[in-house]
Amino acid sequence: MAGSVPDYSTALTLTADQQAAIGLYCGGTFAALGAPITSCADPNRGATRLRIPADGTEDDVANPPRIAPRNLFDIGIGADNLLHGDRTKLKVRLTVVNVTNTEALYNFLSTFSGTHFVTPRAVQFQAGITF
Repeated sequence: MAGSVPDYSTALTLTADQQAAIGLYCGGTFAALGAPITSCADPNRGATRLRIPADGTEDDVANPPRIAPRNLFDIGIGADNLLHGDRTKLKVRLTVVNVTNTEALYNFLSTFSGTHFVTPRAVQFQAGITF
């Protein structure tokens, strides 16, 4: 959900933290926590983590503002009987979430849950013995 940012001029009214969260830029300048972008005349402007419609083209049905598309990859592998035993079994699992460590928004300024980023890369290993 990115409905609170229907155009670039609205993005300029966000706080520095909110601008940095969406990756707001004007030319080669990116918003930072202590340095918000307050005006921009450069035609090369936008946000890296949010898709803001061009000025005057926002339409809630045909051209709504959205979180920028992203591709995330997770991998999981495991074995429930690694040693091929009849009575005692060794179980192992390895899971990697967000393999490429992509930085992306999951939700921005949601009424109920606020702003959330995609989980950074996480590796989990599990082992267990049943007997």
